[in-house]
Amino acid sequence: MTATIRIKQLEKIELFSGISPNSLEELATLMKEITFKKNSTVITQGDKTRSLFVITSGRMKVFANDEEGSQTIFTFLAKGDFFGELSLLDDAPRSASVVAVENSNVLNLSHHNFNLFLTAHPEIFPALFKALTTRIRQMDETICTLTSRDIYGRLVQTLNNEAKEQADGRLITQRLTHQDLAEMVGSSREMVSRIFKELKVGGYIEVEKKQIIIKKQFPSRW
Repeated sequence: MTATIRIKQLEKIELFSGISPNSLEELATLMKEITFKKNSTVITQGDKTRSLFVITSGRMKVFANDEEGSQTIFTFLAKGDFFGELSLLDDAPRSASVVAVENSNVLNLSHHNFNLFLTAHPEIFPALFKALTTRIRQMDETICTLTSRDIYGRLVQTLNNEAKEQADGRLITQRLTHQDLAEMVGSSREMVSRIFKELKVGGYIEVEKKQIIIKKQFPSRW
């Protein structure tokens, strides 16, 4: 990956918004390119590694396991997303695991190099705080959804959060299986399948190659 391509990738990251082109070029030189094969582990929950990752291609799953081994999926990340930013600010263990669900490439910024850059470029602080605030709000929303809504409510909220507007105006999610969604909303795959069947019959969604197309606003109750 050339320096120009790296800079173009970083320009799209909210965490680095507002940084001058020259400073962004400097930051790009401090980041290491890493390739992860499908199903390989990027971060393990409980690790004390400290680095930021920016995805330049591929797709990754962020999840955590409880003491009984049950898995909860927090989200799926793709090109342009970043993760691991909290480790740049403290030395607490990683709060979640990340696995590549397809062959993926990332740019990696170590804690040491981040501190070097931050010392030389304090102007990054406002963007950093904004990005962290956004993440905290998203976490609060997820917790509220999981604790205050029934399974149907959690499912449609997750679909709305995951769907992105396309150039043709359609709202489409990433590739998500019923098992993925079940682990994201704390339910069984069978229950998710039942709800999906009725949503498709009602004309609310279509599924193409495991991507969910939201055709109209979901009903308030199932």
